[in-house]
Amino acid sequence: MRSVRLCVLSSGSGGNCLWIEAGGTRALIDAGLPLRETARRCARAGISLRDVTDVLLTHEHADHAHGAGILARKLGVRVHATRGTMRALRDPPPEELRFAVRAGVPLQLGQLRVVPVAIPHDAWEPVAYVFDDGSVRAAIVTDLGCAPPPVVRALQGLDALVLEMNHDLRMLLEGPYPWSLKQRVRSDRGHLSNAQGGKLLAQVVHAGLRHLVLAHLSEHNNTLRHARREAERVLTRFGSSASLAIASQARPLDPVALEPLVPAVPLRRARQLALFA
Repeated sequence: MRSVRLCVLSSGSGGNCLWIEAGGTRALIDAGLPLRETARRCARAGISLRDVTDVLLTHEHADHAHGAGILARKLGVRVHATRGTMRALRDPPPEELRFAVRAGVPLQLGQLRVVPVAIPHDAWEPVAYVFDDGSVRAAIVTDLGCAPPPVVRALQGLDALVLEMNHDLRMLLEGPYPWSLKQRVRSDRGHLSNAQGGKLLAQVVHAGLRHLVLAHLSEHNNTLRHARREAERVLTRFGSSASLAIASQARPLDPVALEPLVPAVPLRRARQLALFA
């Protein structure tokens, strides 16, 4: 049976990287860690960095794109990003390994269909990504200051969601950041607060959502307890049985295998089939 495997290797302002695997496609979403550390995180999660075929960048900020160029040069992997992101990279991959993506235009990587989704963030053409292998559907959406209707629509019907809950608003306002940075973080082109992440979750949660990962938590302006409480409040409100995990800056999460759901055969139909067994 086919399955899609997800593993958040790192999440936070110190570096972001997620592994997704479907069939022969093994891709990293963002490459914000040094090469050696990325390899170490992969090994710790039971996967090999040398198996990576593609890197998909959400935007050009160093904590998401720092390692893309060296990954391409060392391992020959293809790097996919919007034209704006690619132009803004400080260390771009070799030209022959650069592949442009456009928001709303699907990209086929083996059996994995990838749809970039435009998001509001203070970067050049940033995107989130939705993945679909024909049986399961997953998405990673971080580094956005708000969730306009097109983003909400793109995140419907997911089996797994990696969702930003960057900060607790009160902690941000009372915390150590200068006022200009506080304004940037809480702007519509900044980062989602726990409350905003919870609102977005409430708009996309459904009975088929099986896995939820909270991501990009601020080290200074959030706590695991604050973020978890907000997510659990929404899941409880909608009666969701989705598993809940919180991505770490320091260590990878355990890989998650998303197996296709097999629809239950109605009892009457099952009895009819048994007659011909």
